[in-house]
Amino acid sequence: MNTAPAGIDKHRLAGLQDGVYSIALTLLVLELKLPPLHGGFSDAQLWASLLELWPKVLTWMLSFWVLSVFWLGDVRAAAAATAVDHRVLMLALWKLALVSLLPFSTALMGEHGSRAPASALYAGHIAALSLLQFARAVHLRRSRALVNWTDEDARRAVVKSALILACALLALGLAFVAPAYN
Repeated sequence: MNTAPAGIDKHRLAGLQDGVYSIALTLLVLELKLPPLHGGFSDAQLWASLLELWPKVLTWMLSFWVLSVFWLGDVRAAAAATAVDHRVLMLALWKLALVSLLPFSTALMGEHGSRAPASALYAGHIAALSLLQFARAVHLRRSRALVNWTDEDARRAVVKSALILACALLALGLAFVAPAYN
């Protein structure tokens, strides 16, 4: 078994994951800023400004849910892990890099979600996260000494991550056809 460098155990990786996820989840909300209102604005203007936030709120909600799903997958994998090998460590670090970047993609999507480049970047970002989750599930299914999973647990992890990846790839394709609806 190709093990991680000395000093990297599953608890340290889980702690890093929790920290990165919590910061990313917090940063997502920072893009929810009310457009500037000048002088003596009316209640109707305030309502209109709040309604302008709808695309950003929707994107924030989606990103929060998506990150929560990925975090939950990481928590479940860490709970079942008996060891962290080099591949699991590298997949986790790449995934955390993408998690830390999601507030940027979310802001771009919230601001310009009706444009194909913004929509494609956001969907591609989610697809890349999904691909890393899928790669980890496949690796752990093949490297059974790393996890306390039954055959059914391993199969279920691969199927779930494959379904998430398929949805993300569908959204990526949709980004070029109907950007606002992916």
